[in-house]
Formats: sequence, C-alpha cells, structure tokens
Amino acid sequence: MGWRRKKRILLVDDNRDIQNVLLRMLHHMGFDVALAGDGGEALAAFMECSFDLVVTDLQMPIMDGSQLAQLIKERSPNTPVILLTGTDRETVWKKVIRGSVDSIIFKPFKLNDFQSTVQGVLAPGAAERGSLGAG
Repeated sequence: MGWRRKKRILLVDDNRDIQNVLLRMLHHMGFDVALAGDGGEALAAFMECSFDLVVTDLQMPIMDGSQLAQLIKERSPNTPVILLTGTDRETVWKKVIRGSVDSIIFKPFKLNDFQSTVQGVLAPGAAERGSLGAG
C-alpha cells in the first residue's frame, strides 16, 4: 500500500475552547490541522498553504465565516467549507452566499455529527454531488 499524505484542515474559530475540542477530534481522525482565530488570519493561512477542507465559525471579528467562505471559494472552488454557527437557521440561510459553503453545522452539535459531516464533505465525489446539509 502506498504512502498517502494526511488531509489538511484549516480550523477557524475565535473561541479557544471550541478550537481545542475540534482540534483534538480532527487529530484523532488523522488530519493535519492549522488553526486561525479570525477570518483575516485564516485567509492569510489559506493563501500560503493548500487545505483539503476549511471549517469556520460564522460569528468572528475582522471577517465573518460567510465572507471567508466566499473568498475561499473564489480562489479555490473545489475546497469544501463547513460553517459552524449558533445563529438561528433562518438568519444563516439569508446570510450565506449560495455555493460558498458545503455544509452548515448548527450549535450546539454532537461531536459524532461533526465527525460524520467532515467525513462526508471529504468523501470522494462529495463536491460533484453537492453536499450542502444542515446538521
């Protein structure tokens, strides 16, 4: 069996506690993870390195997750983006630009739902199927 590189995930959240929990889970799942505390920092990291997935909070200082998702999709349309949010569903659906996110996870969420969403958007063929789901 040949050597495969670990998939790289950019995790963006201004809440360190959430970052730490999700970081541990993603590491446990076998991913390399880069952290960013806001959208500006995340965009800079994204411009420097390639990532297989971006997981971002919606409400953050400097640049929110919706704006970040749109900029990422403009630069790399095939990079999946998962949006995390505690905002009510109706507000989120109005705010998110169509096509800028692949999945939305509403807080509070179960860690196994987060894990299955990450696996789903990274599964072969997920981009072609259109994987937008609201967990």
